[in-house]
Amino acid sequence: MADKLSTYLSVCSGGLVTNVDPLTQAANLSGSAIRMINYEPALAGGYRRISGYSNDFGTVPGTGAVLGVAVNGNLNDGIFACRKPTSGHDYLYRWHKSSSSWVAIPEAGNPSMTNVTRVRFTSFNWSGEVLLLTDGINPAATYDGTTYTQITHANAPDNPKYSEEFNSHVFLCGDSSEPYNLHFSAPLSASDFSAGNGAGVINVGFTITAIKKFRNQLYIFGSNNIKRLVGNNIANFTLENVTSNLGCVSPDSVVEFGGDLLFLGPDGMRPISGTDKIGDVELATVSKEIQSIFDNYYLSEQVTDISIAVLRKKSQFRFFFKNDSSLSLIGGVRKSQGKQSIFEYSQLIGIEANCVDSGYIGQFEFVIHGDGSGKVHRQERGNSFDGTAIFSLYQSPYYYMEDPEVRKIVHKVNTYLKSEDDTEVFVGVSYDYDDTNTVNPTNYDFTTEGAASVFGTAIYDAGGIYDGNPSPKTLTNISGSGNSVSISYVTNNTNASHTIQAIALTYETADRR
Repeated sequence: MADKLSTYLSVCSGGLVTNVDPLTQAANLSGSAIRMINYEPALAGGYRRISGYSNDFGTVPGTGAVLGVAVNGNLNDGIFACRKPTSGHDYLYRWHKSSSSWVAIPEAGNPSMTNVTRVRFTSFNWSGEVLLLTDGINPAATYDGTTYTQITHANAPDNPKYSEEFNSHVFLCGDSSEPYNLHFSAPLSASDFSAGNGAGVINVGFTITAIKKFRNQLYIFGSNNIKRLVGNNIANFTLENVTSNLGCVSPDSVVEFGGDLLFLGPDGMRPISGTDKIGDVELATVSKEIQSIFDNYYLSEQVTDISIAVLRKKSQFRFFFKNDSSLSLIGGVRKSQGKQSIFEYSQLIGIEANCVDSGYIGQFEFVIHGDGSGKVHRQERGNSFDGTAIFSLYQSPYYYMEDPEVRKIVHKVNTYLKSEDDTEVFVGVSYDYDDTNTVNPTNYDFTTEGAASVFGTAIYDAGGIYDGNPSPKTLTNISGSGNSVSISYVTNNTNASHTIQAIALTYETADRR
């Protein structure tokens, strides 16, 4: 009877959650996910299947994996990459846009790339844009758009791993022979490490794993320590202790994001946040929702081989395990109804990234990664992973509609979504936590044919619609019953992206068993 029918509505938000019990998740986090792969938190609401990537920058000359990539819109054509040479010493390349090819930058000093596993870049601009390179094997080097120069001053470290520019000084550290020392150059001179000109060295008291400036302070990370440097020059530089019980386990996980500084600690992503107390910082984890995933990563992977790229337009970061297409994460921030910034996560698979970077060239944001075969790809391009179909999965919590011990008969699912063009989505229905004694119906599917097209990709007069989605709701009639029900959405194609914004179930209450 129609009067026995009820509606259950879930608005998609909260991201992947693995740290709460199923009843609490269904009751308080109904819009979250118990499984989510290759969906991202959409700024306009809901979960969007991610865009693809394309091999826009071909293959870097040389051998082995890409060792480092950089985006700097103020130098040459803005894209740089490093790879071991097959012969000679040239390892740094710039992308030449007009010829669509890589151009070698001659390396004065004949650096050796033997045992180099990663090249790290820092950018600064005192009187012109400069890239600063470190690799843990060779002296640090600078490139100003014309000339590559090694920093070989007698007081400079011989083989630093990490670098940063802070208050008009270049800071270098991570040298294998002095891992606890933080070297800084003379003001406004990247190559001058003479003490008489204002350069110096600071023993921080632990092995340095990363450095990063943030809000007029330079943070120095160890595996179980964090300190910060304040001041402007050698006369007033002061080293302050932040914590001696927590540190950074992955050098390339430190990133400025969402108005904060994030780093990967021993129990997940943590921020360094200023609080109301002067000089105090907040270090609480922001990834507790997916703590079990991090625990698995720590057990199975070398977390020191993580790279992070920030997608500024999407308020999102992505981090990748080196040369592994099956272990990556998306983290995003969006405002809740209470105007608080909420972190939401999703798993990311299918992208093999040895190194990543992002930045603006003109008005366009470039997110690039280098892979194990020497190719450099641009993310947020197209609807495939360089021609390979994108697999995506979103599974809702198990809704129990007030009473987890009463059977419900579910008649239909209304999916509220935005589609960017035609695609096919498979809908799965699972009852009672996928209990083996419960019979689940076969998968259903729907298409978004006739949906809106994205401006710039649709063809004029070919059926494209350039305004709102003409059909924001898709009905799927389903069968089956159970005390709880979960809905999943799966795609595996090279079709356009779509965003799942809300789910509405029509059901009737049956008996108690």
